[in-house]
Amino acid sequence: MMRCLKNFGRSESGNFALTIAIAAVPLFGTIAIATDYVSLNQQRSKLQEVVDSSALAVVKEMAVANSKNLDVQSIAENFASAQFPVTNKETLTVTVLRSENGSDVEVTASYVWEPFFIHHVYKQALPIVVNAKAGFAGMRSNICVLGLDTASNGTVSVGKKSSVTANQCAIFSNSVSTTALSVADGSAFTGEAIYSSGGYSGNDHDYSPLPVTDTPPIADPLADRIGLASGVCDFKDYSLNNGTGTLKPGVYCGGISVSGSATLELEPGNYVVKDGPLAIQGNSTISGTHVGFYFTGAAAVFDFGVSTQASLSAPKTGELSGILFFEDRNSAPDRVFTIRSKDAERFEGTIYLPQGTLFIDKASRVGQLSKWTAIIAKRINVGSGPELVINSDYANS
Repeated sequence: MMRCLKNFGRSESGNFALTIAIAAVPLFGTIAIATDYVSLNQQRSKLQEVVDSSALAVVKEMAVANSKNLDVQSIAENFASAQFPVTNKETLTVTVLRSENGSDVEVTASYVWEPFFIHHVYKQALPIVVNAKAGFAGMRSNICVLGLDTASNGTVSVGKKSSVTANQCAIFSNSVSTTALSVADGSAFTGEAIYSSGGYSGNDHDYSPLPVTDTPPIADPLADRIGLASGVCDFKDYSLNNGTGTLKPGVYCGGISVSGSATLELEPGNYVVKDGPLAIQGNSTISGTHVGFYFTGAAAVFDFGVSTQASLSAPKTGELSGILFFEDRNSAPDRVFTIRSKDAERFEGTIYLPQGTLFIDKASRVGQLSKWTAIIAKRINVGSGPELVINSDYANS
């Protein structure tokens, strides 16, 4: 036995394997660190792109609502999380700083993921922190009415005996048509400023001030806002005829129908209206504070009847922060969303219909009691008789 042990100790036949085994530890460690370093830089580049885009998305929405009161934190968080999803073992923190004058923002993102070999060697490797700044160049007016259609006649139009008043905010039509803006004789079209990428029709005295024509189109300021998921139905074919009812946030397949002399109260949150309309008819009343509607699928539009009453305000936080009505961008084009209510004086938030037409008709009264409203739609048509008021009192909102 002793001779065997001495022979084993003097043996050199396994030195190469032993040397490789000893050297493998630092070798594989170096490879792991190099791999992690490449991954780190890839993640940093991707995150920087997301934060750059997030800052731009925030600033574009700041053009719609007063930047000092817009919930820029929710917008940035929702945009970043949608573009840069993380797992349970990862964390992504997004913060937004806004300048005192409200015209600039700085978005910062901090990202940590595990496992991460290099972090055990170089503690400063995590978290990855990137930031981006964005702001306005030159003078601007808050946008409160924007017709997105670039070719139609009367992308923004006003019929007989009607009035549209945009208090301390601007009206835009992106259409290059010579009649991109249209106002019937004797009606009133008023704003802090009025712009058309084409021309306008109607008497000059019906506009205040006169439109500025041939202006560059305005890109959709909500183009980067992420829509809502609309998977499993929480409720089907909801209907209330007379009586009172209360709705909870969720996915309403087949739509929501209210008629007779019904009174419907909405709890705060997001309502997905899928494959059916939000139809408020008869002498019914609908009300809700901090509610947002997302319209998706066939026949998903809203229709407020003549004798109805509506008092609604948009969420302050979350996916639909600041948005009262949001049409799915994949919807069939040119669907019509109708307001004929004589008492829709509190529609507080943004009406966003990127594929549809907002049609306001009859002797309806819209927006008078709203602290602020914004309308961004493919087309905005006011029929005969309505009174539409767009307020921009963001500070008291």
